[in-house]
Amino acid sequence: MKRYKIIGIALIVVGAVMLFFSENIAGKVAAGQSRINSAQGQVNSTNSLFNSSRYTKPFGQAFTGGAQNQIDQGQQQVDFYGNVANTMRFGGIALILIGIGFIYFGRKKKSS
Repeated sequence: MKRYKIIGIALIVVGAVMLFFSENIAGKVAAGQSRINSAQGQVNSTNSLFNSSRYTKPFGQAFTGGAQNQIDQGQQQVDFYGNVANTMRFGGIALILIGIGFIYFGRKKKSS
């Protein structure tokens, strides 16, 4: 039954490492989202200057079109890595619980 204890400890360690990396990724995702929100605010304020007239609207889109494309691509990456962080977080928790189960249920039973 020692084998179950070793497997349980290994699963707990792997789960803890997954939780650590998921928190690291989540922190970077939050920083990226903050930068995206700031850039989107700048693009929106620039667009509001040019959107007052139908004649100036194409100029505003010409100035901000490239930036908006980069913001959209950045948002896709933030969404992807946010999903990766959540998956790693739930996977890490699951591995820790399974590891505890291996340790708890894998111990020798006392004979009566």
